[in-house]
Formats: sequence, structure tokens, C-alpha cells
Amino acid sequence: MEDVYERLLDAWNKERSASEVVKISEELLENLAEYLAQLRRQLKLSDKDSVNAQLKTAELEMLQKLLQSLLQKRMHKIITAVFQKTPLDNLLPAERKTYNALQRTISQHEAVIKSGLVNPRELLKESEHKHEVVVFLKDFPKFVGEDLNSYGPFKAGDVAAICSGNVPSLVRRNIVRLVKSV
Repeated sequence: MEDVYERLLDAWNKERSASEVVKISEELLENLAEYLAQLRRQLKLSDKDSVNAQLKTAELEMLQKLLQSLLQKRMHKIITAVFQKTPLDNLLPAERKTYNALQRTISQHEAVIKSGLVNPRELLKESEHKHEVVVFLKDFPKFVGEDLNSYGPFKAGDVAAICSGNVPSLVRRNIVRLVKSV
């Protein structure tokens, strides 16, 4: 599985040198997950003080640091794209959710700023609309919440913070399950 390290290093180098987000294959992530699991199994079975265990530990830590660095570089590009209002391709599903959530948050904040330009006291107020974190139990189309923000579309299993006024109806209809009030 040394190939996994080489492929991860290649993805990391491409991500560092490219201005846009680089495509990461699902196969690479699957192979990496299998290899990390294999390393952890081998570590559990080996003598903790052996040279082999120390090498496996170092390899595991190195792979995790490399992956973390890759994902942090991508996150930086995502945040920059949100502020510049630039669409992005090649995002992983978790990154796409983050990108969309950041876009919504920035849009909401820009609306607060605009109202603050008219009446600076608006900047002193807390948000009138509370949000609740929910898990969608089934696919659900895009909708406008009672706070007049657009939400969705959502797939079963998606986690989202939506306007609390919309939650009771969605819970009653078994579309969402409440996770947490924000």
C-alpha cells in the first residue's frame, strides 16, 4: 500500500500548486481509509516498544498529518471562494456542505450589515431567528424558511441548521429529527 502514500503525496502537491480545488478520487480516500485501518490493526497486535511498532506509528502519524494539511489547504480555498463569491468544482461531499453553509452565513451577515447601514442599532441586536440543527430523514426539496432564507435541497442523512419556526412541522411529518437548538 505504499502506493497510497505516493498518491496522497501527489494529491497534496497538486493542491498546493493549483489555485483551484483539485479533484480527489473517491478511490484514493477509500484506499487510504483501508490502509490507516490496517496500520491501526497491526499496531494493536504488535509489541509497543518494537522498532516495527515505532515505524508503523510514525507512518500513521505522517499520513494523518499529510491528509490534514491537504484538507486544510482545501478549506482555505473554500473560505476564499465564499468571500469572493466564486463557484467551486471538485469538492468532496462534506466540503460542499461546508461551502454551502458558509455561503448562507455570509449572505445572512451581509443582510445584517445592510440593515446596520440604515440603522446602526440593528448591529447591536441578536438574531431574532433561532436555528435548530436537524438531520433529514428523507430527501426534501429547497424551501424558504420563515426567516425568508432559502434552505436545501437536502438528501436523507444531511445535517443542517434551519430556522426553528420550520422545525415542528418538519418533525411532525417525519422529514427531520431534531439534533440541537443553536
